[in-house]
Amino acid sequence: MTHQNHALIARLRRLITHEVDVPTYERDLVGKLSDIERWDERDIVFARKDFFRYFGTDSAQYKAYYEAHPEHLAYDTKVGNMPGLGRTGGVDRPMFETQFAAIARIGEEQYVDGEVAEQKTDIPPQRAAEKVKHLARFLGADLAKIGPLHQQWVYTHGGRSGGDRGGYRPWGTPIDLTHHTNAIAMAFQMDYPLARTAPNFPTLLATARGYAMGAWVSVQLAHYIRMLGYSARAHHLNNYQVIAVPVAVDCGLGELSRADYLITREFGLGVRLAIVTTDMPLTHDRPIDLGVQSFCEYCKRCAEECPSRSIPMGDKIAYKGIRKWKLNEETCYRYWHTVGTDCSICMMVCPWTKPQNWFYRMMKIPAAIPGPHQRLIARADRLFQGRYRSGPGPDYIDPYKRFKR
Repeated sequence: MTHQNHALIARLRRLITHEVDVPTYERDLVGKLSDIERWDERDIVFARKDFFRYFGTDSAQYKAYYEAHPEHLAYDTKVGNMPGLGRTGGVDRPMFETQFAAIARIGEEQYVDGEVAEQKTDIPPQRAAEKVKHLARFLGADLAKIGPLHQQWVYTHGGRSGGDRGGYRPWGTPIDLTHHTNAIAMAFQMDYPLARTAPNFPTLLATARGYAMGAWVSVQLAHYIRMLGYSARAHHLNNYQVIAVPVAVDCGLGELSRADYLITREFGLGVRLAIVTTDMPLTHDRPIDLGVQSFCEYCKRCAEECPSRSIPMGDKIAYKGIRKWKLNEETCYRYWHTVGTDCSICMMVCPWTKPQNWFYRMMKIPAAIPGPHQRLIARADRLFQGRYRSGPGPDYIDPYKRFKR
Protein backbone atom coordinates (compact mmCIF):
# COMPACT_ATOMS: atom_id res chain seq x y z
CA MET A 1 0.00 0.00 0.00
CA THR A 2 1.36 3.44 -0.93
CA HIS A 3 2.11 6.25 1.48
CA GLN A 4 -0.79 8.22 -0.02
CA ASN A 5 -3.20 5.36 0.68
CA HIS A 6 -1.99 5.09 4.28
CA ALA A 7 -2.52 8.82 4.71
CA LEU A 8 -6.02 8.61 3.22
CA ILE A 9 -6.98 5.73 5.51
CA ALA A 10 -5.71 7.68 8.52
CA ARG A 11 -7.80 10.67 7.42
CA LEU A 12 -10.89 8.47 7.04
CA ARG A 13 -10.37 7.08 10.53
CA ARG A 14 -10.28 10.58 11.97
CA LEU A 15 -13.54 11.37 10.19
CA ILE A 16 -15.19 8.25 11.60
CA THR A 17 -13.83 8.50 15.13
CA HIS A 18 -14.94 11.31 17.39
CA GLU A 19 -13.06 11.34 20.69
CA VAL A 20 -15.19 12.38 23.67
CA ASP A 21 -14.62 13.22 27.31
CA VAL A 22 -16.85 10.46 28.68
CA PRO A 23 -18.02 7.17 27.15
CA THR A 24 -21.34 7.25 25.34
CA TYR A 25 -22.96 4.88 27.84
CA GLU A 26 -22.83 7.66 30.45
CA ARG A 27 -25.72 9.33 28.60
CA ASP A 28 -27.81 6.33 29.65
CA LEU A 29 -26.91 6.15 33.33
CA VAL A 30 -29.97 6.00 35.57
CA GLY A 31 -28.03 7.71 38.34
CA LYS A 32 -24.28 8.08 38.78
CA LEU A 33 -21.60 5.70 37.57
CA SER A 34 -20.84 4.85 41.18
CA ASP A 35 -24.47 3.73 41.62
CA ILE A 36 -24.12 0.88 39.12
CA GLU A 37 -24.60 -2.48 40.80
CA ARG A 38 -21.62 -4.80 40.39
CA TRP A 39 -22.05 -8.17 38.72
CA ASP A 40 -21.40 -11.53 40.40
CA GLU A 41 -19.67 -13.88 37.95
CA ARG A 42 -21.43 -16.84 39.56
CA ASP A 43 -24.67 -15.62 37.98
CA ILE A 44 -23.57 -15.62 34.33
CA VAL A 45 -24.77 -18.51 32.17
CA PHE A 46 -21.24 -19.82 31.52
CA ALA A 47 -20.57 -20.17 35.24
CA ARG A 48 -23.91 -21.87 35.83
CA LYS A 49 -23.13 -24.38 33.07
CA ASP A 50 -20.04 -25.36 35.07
CA PHE A 51 -22.22 -26.90 37.79
CA PHE A 52 -23.20 -29.59 35.29
CA ARG A 53 -19.93 -29.70 33.36
CA TYR A 54 -17.58 -29.94 36.33
CA PHE A 55 -19.10 -29.88 39.81
CA GLY A 56 -22.11 -32.20 39.61
CA THR A 57 -25.49 -31.98 41.28
CA ASP A 58 -24.21 -33.46 44.56
CA SER A 59 -21.52 -30.83 45.02
CA ALA A 60 -21.59 -28.23 47.78
CA GLN A 61 -21.28 -25.49 45.17
CA TYR A 62 -24.36 -26.69 43.27
CA LYS A 63 -26.45 -26.92 46.43
CA ALA A 64 -25.34 -23.54 47.75
CA TYR A 65 -26.04 -21.74 44.50
CA TYR A 66 -29.50 -23.14 43.78
CA GLU A 67 -30.63 -22.75 47.36
CA ALA A 68 -29.90 -19.05 46.89
CA HIS A 69 -31.14 -18.89 43.27
CA PRO A 70 -33.91 -21.46 42.70
CA GLU A 71 -35.24 -19.31 39.84
CA HIS A 72 -32.35 -20.49 37.62
CA LEU A 73 -32.63 -24.21 38.31
CA ALA A 74 -35.11 -25.27 35.60
CA TYR A 75 -33.31 -23.45 32.78
CA ASP A 76 -29.85 -24.45 33.98
CA THR A 77 -30.80 -28.10 34.29
CA LYS A 78 -32.13 -28.16 30.74
CA VAL A 79 -29.14 -26.39 29.19
CA GLY A 80 -26.67 -28.08 31.50
CA ASN A 81 -27.69 -31.47 30.13
CA MET A 82 -27.59 -30.45 26.47
CA PRO A 83 -24.55 -31.52 24.40
CA GLY A 84 -21.69 -29.04 24.45
CA LEU A 85 -20.12 -26.93 21.74
CA GLY A 86 -18.15 -28.43 18.87
CA ARG A 87 -20.14 -31.63 18.48
CA THR A 88 -21.02 -30.87 14.84
CA GLY A 89 -17.35 -30.72 13.85
CA GLY A 90 -16.89 -34.47 13.60
CA VAL A 91 -13.27 -35.43 13.01
CA ASP A 92 -12.29 -31.74 13.11
CA ARG A 93 -13.70 -31.09 16.58
CA PRO A 94 -10.17 -31.24 18.12
CA MET A 95 -9.25 -28.14 16.09
CA PHE A 96 -11.60 -26.26 18.41
CA GLU A 97 -10.92 -28.19 21.60
CA THR A 98 -7.13 -27.95 21.43
CA GLN A 99 -7.34 -24.15 21.48
CA PHE A 100 -9.64 -24.11 24.48
CA ALA A 101 -7.40 -26.58 26.30
CA ALA A 102 -4.47 -24.19 25.88
CA ILE A 103 -6.59 -21.24 27.03
CA ALA A 104 -7.59 -23.17 30.16
CA ARG A 105 -3.97 -23.97 30.94
CA ILE A 106 -2.78 -20.37 30.79
CA GLY A 107 -5.86 -19.26 32.69
CA GLU A 108 -4.29 -20.62 35.87
CA GLU A 109 -3.29 -18.11 38.54
CA GLN A 110 0.42 -18.72 38.00
CA TYR A 111 0.04 -17.32 34.47
CA VAL A 112 -2.50 -14.52 34.84
CA ASP A 113 -0.91 -13.10 37.98
CA GLY A 114 2.37 -13.45 39.83
CA GLU A 115 5.19 -11.91 41.78
CA VAL A 116 6.14 -8.31 41.13
CA ALA A 117 9.76 -7.23 40.75
CA GLU A 118 10.99 -5.53 43.92
CA GLN A 119 12.44 -2.51 42.12
CA LYS A 120 10.14 -0.26 40.12
CA THR A 121 11.28 1.00 36.74
CA ASP A 122 10.41 4.68 36.53
CA ILE A 123 8.91 5.43 33.10
CA PRO A 124 6.86 8.57 32.38
CA PRO A 125 3.16 7.59 31.99
CA GLN A 126 2.92 8.69 28.35
CA ARG A 127 6.06 6.80 27.37
CA ALA A 128 4.96 3.76 29.37
CA ALA A 129 1.60 3.79 27.57
CA GLU A 130 3.37 3.88 24.20
CA LYS A 131 5.52 0.91 25.16
CA VAL A 132 2.62 -1.14 26.52
CA LYS A 133 0.37 -0.59 23.49
CA HIS A 134 3.11 -1.22 20.96
CA LEU A 135 4.14 -4.43 22.75
CA ALA A 136 0.52 -5.60 22.82
CA ARG A 137 0.22 -5.10 19.07
CA PHE A 138 3.62 -6.65 18.43
CA LEU A 139 2.57 -9.76 20.36
CA GLY A 140 -0.61 -10.11 18.31
CA ALA A 141 -3.33 -7.69 19.43
CA ASP A 142 -5.13 -6.00 16.54
CA LEU A 143 -6.21 -3.08 18.73
CA ALA A 144 -4.90 -1.85 22.09
CA LYS A 145 -6.05 1.14 24.13
CA ILE A 146 -5.65 2.27 27.75
CA GLY A 147 -8.20 3.72 30.14
CA PRO A 148 -9.36 3.82 33.75
CA LEU A 149 -10.49 0.72 35.60
CA HIS A 150 -13.85 1.52 37.19
CA GLN A 151 -14.60 -0.85 40.04
CA GLN A 152 -18.20 -1.17 38.81
CA TRP A 153 -16.87 -3.45 36.05
CA VAL A 154 -15.05 -5.76 38.49
CA TYR A 155 -16.94 -8.94 39.41
CA THR A 156 -17.84 -9.32 43.09
CA HIS A 157 -17.02 -13.05 43.19
CA GLY A 158 -15.34 -15.55 40.89
CA GLY A 159 -17.70 -17.98 39.21
CA ARG A 160 -15.50 -19.87 36.74
CA SER A 161 -12.89 -22.11 38.29
CA GLY A 162 -12.99 -25.11 35.97
CA GLY A 163 -14.69 -27.08 38.71
CA ASP A 164 -12.12 -25.86 41.26
CA ARG A 165 -9.39 -27.46 39.19
CA GLY A 166 -5.82 -27.05 40.30
CA GLY A 167 -4.31 -23.67 39.59
CA TYR A 168 -7.57 -21.72 39.84
CA ARG A 169 -9.01 -19.77 42.74
CA PRO A 170 -11.95 -21.64 44.29
CA TRP A 171 -15.47 -20.93 43.10
CA GLY A 172 -17.05 -18.05 44.99
CA THR A 173 -13.79 -16.36 46.00
CA PRO A 174 -14.37 -12.61 46.56
CA ILE A 175 -12.58 -10.40 44.03
CA ASP A 176 -10.63 -7.31 45.06
CA LEU A 177 -8.97 -5.21 42.36
CA THR A 178 -9.10 -1.89 44.18
CA HIS A 179 -5.30 -1.64 43.92
CA HIS A 180 -5.56 -1.56 40.11
CA THR A 181 -6.53 1.80 38.63
CA ASN A 182 -5.73 1.33 34.93
CA ALA A 183 -6.74 -1.12 32.23
CA ILE A 184 -5.24 -2.09 28.88
CA ALA A 185 -8.01 -3.33 26.59
CA MET A 186 -7.08 -5.45 23.57
CA ALA A 187 -9.21 -6.62 20.67
CA PHE A 188 -8.44 -9.58 18.42
CA GLN A 189 -10.16 -9.77 15.06
CA MET A 190 -11.99 -12.99 14.29
CA ASP A 191 -10.96 -14.72 11.07
CA TYR A 192 -13.66 -13.36 8.75
CA PRO A 193 -14.06 -16.28 6.28
CA LEU A 194 -14.32 -18.75 9.17
CA ALA A 195 -16.65 -16.54 11.20
CA ARG A 196 -18.80 -16.03 8.09
CA THR A 197 -19.81 -19.71 8.30
CA ALA A 198 -21.91 -18.85 11.39
CA PRO A 199 -23.77 -20.56 12.96
CA ASN A 200 -21.88 -23.62 11.75
CA PHE A 201 -18.82 -25.40 13.11
CA PRO A 202 -15.97 -23.42 11.48
CA THR A 203 -17.08 -20.23 13.24
CA LEU A 204 -16.00 -21.88 16.50
CA LEU A 205 -12.44 -21.99 15.20
CA ALA A 206 -12.51 -18.24 14.63
CA THR A 207 -13.88 -17.68 18.12
CA ALA A 208 -11.33 -19.99 19.72
CA ARG A 209 -8.45 -18.36 17.89
CA GLY A 210 -9.53 -14.90 19.02
CA TYR A 211 -9.69 -15.99 22.64
CA ALA A 212 -6.47 -17.99 22.39
CA MET A 213 -4.62 -14.98 21.04
CA GLY A 214 -6.15 -12.85 23.78
CA ALA A 215 -4.96 -15.27 26.44
CA TRP A 216 -1.47 -15.53 24.95
CA VAL A 217 -0.95 -11.78 24.60
CA SER A 218 -2.55 -10.67 27.88
CA VAL A 219 -0.52 -13.15 29.94
CA GLN A 220 2.73 -11.93 28.40
CA LEU A 221 1.79 -8.27 28.71
CA ALA A 222 0.88 -8.62 32.39
CA HIS A 223 4.15 -10.46 33.05
CA TYR A 224 6.08 -7.69 31.31
CA ILE A 225 4.49 -5.04 33.54
CA ARG A 226 5.23 -7.06 36.68
CA MET A 227 8.87 -7.27 35.59
CA LEU A 228 8.89 -3.47 35.63
CA GLY A 229 7.84 -3.51 39.28
CA TYR A 230 4.08 -2.96 39.03
CA SER A 231 1.15 -5.19 39.86
CA ALA A 232 -0.64 -6.49 36.76
CA ARG A 233 -3.20 -9.18 36.05
CA ALA A 234 -4.34 -10.71 32.76
CA HIS A 235 -8.07 -11.23 32.21
CA HIS A 236 -9.00 -13.61 29.41
CA LEU A 237 -11.63 -16.21 28.59
CA ASN A 238 -10.86 -18.66 31.39
CA ASN A 239 -10.10 -16.16 34.12
CA TYR A 240 -11.87 -12.83 33.76
CA GLN A 241 -12.21 -10.79 36.95
CA VAL A 242 -13.64 -7.85 35.00
CA ILE A 243 -16.44 -7.39 32.47
CA ALA A 244 -14.46 -6.86 29.30
CA VAL A 245 -16.92 -4.87 27.16
CA PRO A 246 -17.45 -1.79 29.37
CA VAL A 247 -13.74 -1.75 30.23
CA ALA A 248 -12.97 -1.70 26.49
CA VAL A 249 -15.48 1.14 26.01
CA ASP A 250 -13.78 3.15 28.75
CA CYS A 251 -10.43 2.58 27.04
CA GLY A 252 -11.70 3.91 23.71
CA LEU A 253 -11.88 0.71 21.66
CA GLY A 254 -15.50 1.21 20.67
CA GLU A 255 -19.10 1.49 21.85
CA LEU A 256 -21.75 -0.75 23.35
CA SER A 257 -24.15 -1.95 20.63
CA ARG A 258 -27.73 -3.16 20.31
CA ALA A 259 -26.35 -6.71 20.35
CA ASP A 260 -24.91 -5.93 23.82
CA TYR A 261 -21.38 -6.48 22.49
CA LEU A 262 -18.58 -4.08 21.62
CA ILE A 263 -18.57 -2.42 18.19
CA THR A 264 -15.16 -1.24 17.06
CA ARG A 265 -14.53 1.20 14.24
CA GLU A 266 -12.14 -1.19 12.52
CA PHE A 267 -13.83 -4.60 12.82
CA GLY A 268 -17.38 -3.99 14.00
CA LEU A 269 -18.62 -6.76 16.27
CA GLY A 270 -16.09 -9.27 14.91
CA VAL A 271 -13.61 -9.17 17.78
CA ARG A 272 -12.74 -11.02 20.98
CA LEU A 273 -11.41 -9.17 24.00
CA ALA A 274 -8.71 -9.53 26.63
CA ILE A 275 -7.81 -7.08 29.40
CA VAL A 276 -4.79 -6.37 31.58
CA THR A 277 -5.36 -4.38 34.78
CA THR A 278 -2.52 -2.71 36.63
CA ASP A 279 -1.36 -0.05 39.07
CA MET A 280 1.31 1.14 36.62
CA PRO A 281 0.94 4.87 35.85
CA LEU A 282 -0.25 5.08 32.23
CA THR A 283 -1.64 7.89 30.11
CA HIS A 284 -5.21 7.16 29.08
CA ASP A 285 -6.72 7.14 25.62
CA ARG A 286 -10.05 8.92 25.24
CA PRO A 287 -13.42 7.21 24.78
CA ILE A 288 -14.89 7.44 21.29
CA ASP A 289 -18.27 8.14 19.73
CA LEU A 290 -18.81 6.24 16.48
CA GLY A 291 -22.43 7.27 16.14
CA VAL A 292 -23.36 3.71 17.10
CA GLN A 293 -26.10 4.63 19.57
CA SER A 294 -28.19 6.32 16.87
CA PHE A 295 -27.12 3.90 14.13
CA CYS A 296 -28.29 0.91 16.18
CA GLU A 297 -31.60 2.69 16.77
CA TYR A 298 -32.20 2.69 13.01
CA CYS A 299 -30.48 -0.50 11.90
CA LYS A 300 -31.77 -3.43 14.01
CA ARG A 301 -30.13 -5.89 11.60
CA CYS A 302 -28.70 -8.03 14.40
CA ALA A 303 -32.09 -8.26 16.13
CA GLU A 304 -33.91 -9.13 12.90
CA GLU A 305 -31.48 -11.92 12.01
CA CYS A 306 -31.03 -13.36 15.52
CA PRO A 307 -32.39 -16.93 15.27
CA SER A 308 -33.26 -17.09 18.98
CA ARG A 309 -34.77 -13.59 19.12
CA SER A 310 -32.40 -12.79 21.97
CA ILE A 311 -31.51 -9.27 20.80
CA PRO A 312 -34.23 -6.68 21.49
CA MET A 313 -35.99 -4.89 18.65
CA GLY A 314 -37.29 -2.21 20.98
CA ASP A 315 -35.85 0.52 23.12
CA LYS A 316 -33.19 0.40 25.79
CA ILE A 317 -34.24 -0.68 29.28
CA ALA A 318 -32.82 0.10 32.71
CA TYR A 319 -30.61 -2.72 34.00
CA LYS A 320 -28.32 -2.49 37.03
CA GLY A 321 -28.24 1.29 36.89
CA ILE A 322 -27.81 1.85 33.15
CA ARG A 323 -30.20 1.98 30.19
CA LYS A 324 -29.07 -0.42 27.48
CA TRP A 325 -30.26 -2.89 24.88
CA LYS A 326 -30.30 -5.99 27.05
CA LEU A 327 -29.37 -9.27 25.39
CA ASN A 328 -31.38 -12.25 26.65
CA GLU A 329 -28.34 -14.36 27.46
CA GLU A 330 -30.43 -17.40 28.40
CA THR A 331 -32.19 -17.81 25.06
CA CYS A 332 -28.94 -16.94 23.27
CA TYR A 333 -26.94 -19.54 25.19
CA ARG A 334 -29.63 -22.18 24.71
CA TYR A 335 -29.43 -21.65 20.95
CA TRP A 336 -25.67 -22.14 21.13
CA HIS A 337 -26.32 -25.62 22.47
CA THR A 338 -28.93 -26.27 19.80
CA VAL A 339 -26.45 -25.65 16.97
CA GLY A 340 -23.31 -26.73 18.85
CA THR A 341 -21.50 -23.41 18.28
CA ASP A 342 -21.48 -19.88 19.68
CA CYS A 343 -23.66 -18.80 16.71
CA SER A 344 -22.07 -15.38 15.86
CA ILE A 345 -24.76 -14.48 13.31
CA CYS A 346 -25.29 -11.08 14.96
CA MET A 347 -21.61 -10.31 14.52
CA MET A 348 -21.63 -11.23 10.85
CA VAL A 349 -24.74 -9.28 9.82
CA CYS A 350 -23.64 -6.03 11.49
CA PRO A 351 -22.77 -3.50 8.75
CA TRP A 352 -19.75 -2.43 10.79
CA THR A 353 -18.31 -5.97 10.62
CA LYS A 354 -18.37 -6.30 6.86
CA PRO A 355 -15.08 -6.87 4.95
CA GLN A 356 -12.58 -4.03 5.18
CA ASN A 357 -12.82 -3.00 1.53
CA TRP A 358 -13.02 0.54 0.20
CA PHE A 359 -16.81 0.50 -0.11
CA TYR A 360 -17.44 -0.28 3.55
CA ARG A 361 -14.66 2.02 4.70
CA MET A 362 -16.31 4.87 2.84
CA MET A 363 -19.77 3.94 4.13
CA LYS A 364 -18.54 4.18 7.72
CA ILE A 365 -18.03 7.93 7.34
CA PRO A 366 -21.74 8.87 6.99
CA ALA A 367 -22.71 5.91 9.20
CA ALA A 368 -20.79 7.52 12.08
CA ILE A 369 -22.73 10.80 11.82
CA PRO A 370 -26.03 10.66 13.75
CA GLY A 371 -29.11 11.38 11.67
CA PRO A 372 -31.98 9.87 9.64
CA HIS A 373 -29.57 9.04 6.81
CA GLN A 374 -28.29 6.21 9.01
CA ARG A 375 -31.59 4.44 8.35
CA LEU A 376 -30.91 4.65 4.61
CA ILE A 377 -27.44 3.18 5.09
CA ALA A 378 -28.87 0.28 7.08
CA ARG A 379 -31.53 -0.29 4.40
CA ALA A 380 -28.89 -0.21 1.69
CA ASP A 381 -26.97 -2.91 3.54
CA ARG A 382 -30.11 -5.07 3.63
CA LEU A 383 -30.76 -4.43 -0.05
CA PHE A 384 -27.30 -5.41 -1.23
CA GLN A 385 -26.67 -8.21 1.27
CA GLY A 386 -30.15 -9.71 1.58
CA ARG A 387 -31.01 -12.17 4.33
CA TYR A 388 -28.08 -13.78 6.05
CA ARG A 389 -26.69 -16.96 4.51
CA SER A 390 -23.73 -18.75 6.03
CA GLY A 391 -20.63 -18.98 3.89
CA PRO A 392 -18.75 -22.15 2.91
CA GLY A 393 -16.14 -23.68 5.16
CA PRO A 394 -12.51 -24.08 4.10
CA ASP A 395 -11.38 -27.15 2.19
CA TYR A 396 -9.31 -28.52 5.07
CA ILE A 397 -12.44 -29.01 7.18
CA ASP A 398 -14.50 -32.12 6.48
CA PRO A 399 -18.24 -31.84 5.79
CA TYR A 400 -20.19 -30.85 8.90
CA LYS A 401 -23.83 -30.52 9.87
CA ARG A 402 -25.13 -27.19 8.60
CA PHE A 403 -27.81 -24.98 10.11
CA LYS A 404 -29.48 -22.36 7.95
CA ARG A 405 -30.20 -19.93 10.80
